[in-house]
Amino acid sequence: CPSTNPSATPANKAMMAVKGRNAIVIAPSPAGQGTTARVVEMMRDELTRAGHPADLVQVLPLPVSKSLTQALMEACDLIVVTGSQDNVRRAYRSGKPAIGVGTGNVPVIVDSSADLAAAAAKIRDSKIFDNATSCSSENALIVLDNVYDAAIAALKESGGYLATPEEKAAIRAKLWVNGALNRQIIAKDASVFAEMTGLPAEARNAKFFMVEESGVGPDHPFSGEKLSLALALYRAKDFDAAIARVREILAFQGAGHSCGLHTRDMNHARRLAAELDVVRVLVNQ
Repeated sequence: CPSTNPSATPANKAMMAVKGRNAIVIAPSPAGQGTTARVVEMMRDELTRAGHPADLVQVLPLPVSKSLTQALMEACDLIVVTGSQDNVRRAYRSGKPAIGVGTGNVPVIVDSSADLAAAAAKIRDSKIFDNATSCSSENALIVLDNVYDAAIAALKESGGYLATPEEKAAIRAKLWVNGALNRQIIAKDASVFAEMTGLPAEARNAKFFMVEESGVGPDHPFSGEKLSLALALYRAKDFDAAIARVREILAFQGAGHSCGLHTRDMNHARRLAAELDVVRVLVNQ
């Protein structure tokens, strides 16, 4: 289980395991083992209350280590692995059947017909859930040009802070260290994020932080998954350009995962569902 999502992931995996008539032994990240152990305790209590064996859901004894997790992977029948790419690769090398998760990097389109106030509120609520550590959290917004300024105003009204180019550079310098996400800043509260990145006092009360971006790929790290309250903003001249940008972002990171759309035009929703290679297209969610 990833340290950034030590409560939701165990519950999700345990439900799938028990639905399939399996027991599950959960191996938490050392950084999140206290939270995971508490969640497992709660699930075991509910199993007992419902008349089922508590041992359908178990957790490795604390303290957890990579070597203990490796031993579990080599002993079990099936591995369902979430978290870092190192976790996934270790599972695939274990010699046991493994289902690994890919990176989430969800791009969301706001089109010209969207209810901007409602969209901004929903984007905020999704972005700040668990401090943006969910793989389904918005990582980029692609806003059509003719509603861009109004959408930014709505996002600000909902608690977003728009960084200046200089502040964007400061966020980038703190959020990535030697090309990797900084474990000291990801998954942190908004006030901590603002302080660590040196944002001004007015940003300390924001709920999330927006940075304008124009490129995609390794030279534009804001186009990837950020596991933090940073949200990339893109302009698109029309809906075709927005779809092209979504494809570009997902090809860089997040292929096959999810995308979203805020719209009143269900033909746009049907186009996304038909044309994009993703598991889910979320509409006005």
